Amino acid sequence: MALQVSFYSDAAEPLQYACRLIRRALASGKPVGVCVAAAQATRLDELLWSFDATEFIPHRRWDGTTPAVPGEVLLVEDAARLPHRGLLLNLGDDMPSDALAFERVLEVIGQAPERVQAGRARYRVYQQAGARLDHFSAAG
Repeated sequence: MALQVSFYSDAAEPLQYACRLIRRALASGKPVGVCVAAAQATRLDELLWSFDATEFIPHRRWDGTTPAVPGEVLLVEDAARLPHRGLLLNLGDDMPSDALAFERVLEVIGQAPERVQAGRARYRVYQQAGARLDHFSAAG
């Protein structure tokens, strides 16, 4: 089965939008990993704690030394370090290492021109690799 990659463009607040996607991804029952730069990981961690007052999204910055718990979202800088190849949400501008080995990848693209350009470059890489691609607007 070919890799499925979904692009979500025009996200005014990419980290906030990522919280919505993470909640939906957890509902799928697949293991979820998030590739996020260290500078953004702290903010994403805070958002996941406060995103929905009635719902807890189990997550942690994963260092690779302790076992992953089923149903827990793992935040990493390097996707290749994740202990699974289920669902990967990418918040970076670069192609995550080992991205083509995952079952599904979600790419969140912000509105800044450099982020849009980087997203287009990743789209072409996935396309050349034979991934099934789709695109959604986060704006509406």
